[in-house]
Amino acid sequence: MFLSIVGIVNDRRFSVTYLVLACLSISIIALRYIPHPLDDGAFHFRATQVLTNFDSIISMFQAFESGFRVGRYDYGSVPVFTSLMYLVRNTHHCSLLSFISAFVTYFSFGYVVVVDLFKSYKNYFKLAYILILITVLLLNNYRYTTSGMRFCMTISLIMLIMYLESKFNYAKYWMMLWYLVPISIHSAVVYFVALRFIFFYLKKITVGKSLLVLLGFPIIIKLTPIFSEWTGISFFQSIIRKIDIYSDNTSYVNLFNTTLTMRLYIGVVLMFLFLIQYFVLSRTIKGIDDWKLSFVKMTYYLTLLSMGSVPFRNMYDRNLFLLLPMIVISSFILFTYRAQLKILSNRSITYGLEISIVVIAFITIFSIIRIFLLKLLIVIDYSKTDILLKNIYQFFSDLPVT
Repeated sequence: MFLSIVGIVNDRRFSVTYLVLACLSISIIALRYIPHPLDDGAFHFRATQVLTNFDSIISMFQAFESGFRVGRYDYGSVPVFTSLMYLVRNTHHCSLLSFISAFVTYFSFGYVVVVDLFKSYKNYFKLAYILILITVLLLNNYRYTTSGMRFCMTISLIMLIMYLESKFNYAKYWMMLWYLVPISIHSAVVYFVALRFIFFYLKKITVGKSLLVLLGFPIIIKLTPIFSEWTGISFFQSIIRKIDIYSDNTSYVNLFNTTLTMRLYIGVVLMFLFLIQYFVLSRTIKGIDDWKLSFVKMTYYLTLLSMGSVPFRNMYDRNLFLLLPMIVISSFILFTYRAQLKILSNRSITYGLEISIVVIAFITIFSIIRIFLLKLLIVIDYSKTDILLKNIYQFFSDLPVT
């Protein structure tokens, strides 16, 4: 993995190839993942085994359409993920789902930094590229990627699509069809997609529009039940159930230990630092024709939306999976405009804000990496003897049956 990252920054022509190798080296560990019985992964693995009863993917979806259910999830409403489950059902290695999830997640996050950001800023120090790439990749929770695979894949794809759309200033409306893929993996991200759908109205930032987005979550939580009852549409009723679960702090109070709670507070600090950086540079970047600034605007609105979700702790925690990588990338984009600031003190402020964002991001990483690394080792099938005596091919060719 280290050699792949060195290759990424030293040879831009083959940066995607090196990124693939880096993501494979990260993801291959997930092949030996054996979930805890209460992990999301355990439910997905058991559901995958049930799907062996279907002879074709068509008959499977027909069964879901007729009301067939597996476990506690409505797999019929997430056809892309269910199709992945169907593809691996006869392999007897359901950990392939975790492997696919890890690869898609890390590749999507890395692609934004490696392919576009590196090539757009050729004159910057390679150390800056490595720092941004490692920060973005490490901000993702590997333990959660192997278990809560649907959400992590969805979030990473949302960020990738938003970044690719920014190249066209979010003006190619046909590209919004791409969001059907992440929604078909996990529908809980529908509010991010809804924000994208109204972005044409939000492009010109005003106080009123900013307040509307900031109050987005409280408004959604209050109005969606009324709208669902009024329309009687089952899709909205499904969304209501998810909102009830994700907005209930008491049901998740045991999950938020001191380390995770600190991550939530650090997230608030990073949001405020990014907003300050944006406002310091807002007059300077106003009128500049740079497609990357469209991505920065999207990050601005996602920051406001996430601020409104802070009272709903579980929702807010989930939002950070998307928001923190976007803040790191967007703050770097803003940082590149510091030389255009006419007031020298503002340049110093921009330096300080950028350093603070990166340092605090690393504090976030190291504050959670210890606890989640220990938890990851518990659910990874390995022995010290195998690690010492077997080569990589032997170690991963004898996968546990899941």
